[in-house]
Amino acid sequence: MKSSIIETRIDVGSPLRWRRLILLLTTVLLGGGGLCIVVNSIRTASGAASINVTRTPAYAQSCNPAVVDYILRDEKGKVLTETELKTVYEQLPKAIGDASLDVGQVSFAADGKTFYWPEFVDWPRGIKQPALEFANAATCTMHLTEVTLTYHGKRMRLIFDLDIGRAQPDRRPVIDSLPFQEGSFALDLNGWSRDLNKQIPANRWHKIKTKPPRRIG
Repeated sequence: MKSSIIETRIDVGSPLRWRRLILLLTTVLLGGGGLCIVVNSIRTASGAASINVTRTPAYAQSCNPAVVDYILRDEKGKVLTETELKTVYEQLPKAIGDASLDVGQVSFAADGKTFYWPEFVDWPRGIKQPALEFANAATCTMHLTEVTLTYHGKRMRLIFDLDIGRAQPDRRPVIDSLPFQEGSFALDLNGWSRDLNKQIPANRWHKIKTKPPRRIG
């Protein structure tokens, strides 16, 4: 990417004209043209201003966030309400790895398996379900390792081991859950179709054996 340096000397004069100069530069900096103009330094001497400006092509910085929604169920397999889900969420850290946590919503079609992305026109008409949401809107990438949830005195360890790249199409997976229970579970996506709008079913979770913590003394 090429850039060019230009130096301009402007007679500042009165403080009012100086304020107008700053306003003009701000307008240029925030404008939506093809160039991005950055003021590197402003030097003043004998009533004149020397402005060092770098001009570079402007590129869009927006991207589609990486989001994982996890539908949480109670011991009998019923989806937790938003209020119940918040009691689980409040026990968790605000972030896990590069993903922030929140209580979100998933919009489902009538079949209960197809979901709508938030930008879809059908999203408002879908059947809403609360979900534990992991998201990264900063880099639009994610490496989701694992999380341990606590509900009704039980602890359920979930190993996602998910990677979402910046240009990956299936970047908003929705994952169903098993009935809440003690133990460790790993998500197995071998052979999964990677359908952009289909919920990953609960039978993709497999219970794994873990060694008990080592006792000292």
